[in-house]
Amino acid sequence: MLSLHEFKAVLRVVEWDLMKLKRQKAFIAMRTAWFIIQTLVFGYAISKITRPDIGVDYYKFYLLGLYTALLYSASIARAYIIADEFDDGIIDYHLSLPLKRSVLAAGRVIGGAVSTIIFTIPMMVFILYLVGGLEPISLLTSIASAFAFSTGVVSFVVIIVMKLKSTDTTDILFGTIDAILVRLSSVFYPLPVIQALNLPAYYYLALLNPLTHFADFLRALVLPEYFLLQLTPAQSILYILGLGIGLLVVAIELFERKLEAGGVK
Repeated sequence: MLSLHEFKAVLRVVEWDLMKLKRQKAFIAMRTAWFIIQTLVFGYAISKITRPDIGVDYYKFYLLGLYTALLYSASIARAYIIADEFDDGIIDYHLSLPLKRSVLAAGRVIGGAVSTIIFTIPMMVFILYLVGGLEPISLLTSIASAFAFSTGVVSFVVIIVMKLKSTDTTDILFGTIDAILVRLSSVFYPLPVIQALNLPAYYYLALLNPLTHFADFLRALVLPEYFLLQLTPAQSILYILGLGIGLLVVAIELFERKLEAGGVK
């Protein structure tokens, strides 16, 4: 349990990530413009070409998957920022501050997740409006689940970057992971369609993929007529929460063990 002093320290670390987000206006503008193009042009074109019988307009199915992929990619992008901080010596500077290692690790993970949510909330609202699910309860539930999902991804990022501590290796590894995990999920293809391919390894990897759980949770939340769910909303949200909390604990533990000497080299 965090003391009041430690809680305030976590908030100060979170503020560091939020300040960095404010300086990324050009990046945010470009990602937002590209997202709108994917939504209004590519998504509409794909929905006209592909018309699977899934109980809902495939365009709505695609949009919720697109947001899932965006949230995941935005969370993964924290890897590049943290890797750059290793190279620039910023992590060593943070370690010189009068902060507990656990507070620093928790603050960086939560700060990364909060920054990602702030960055993607306008797009979430846009997507929910397009699919007809922009209601207060749906919006708040979507934001809460997105935060839990992003916390897990950012924790995973911190764990891996702590092991690598290399910008070049980070670029290659997370670029590969990003591409593979999005495709090994139900982000753009319903699970029963993947199962029908008769490729058990592909299907079970998709079934265990956190992106599948988050995407299908959103679909169950705002598209009640979607009938190809193989995971209940309760199963998906428990999976997302368990993964987020578990990876956060591992990230904090790794931070404390690796940095006991006061450095990362």
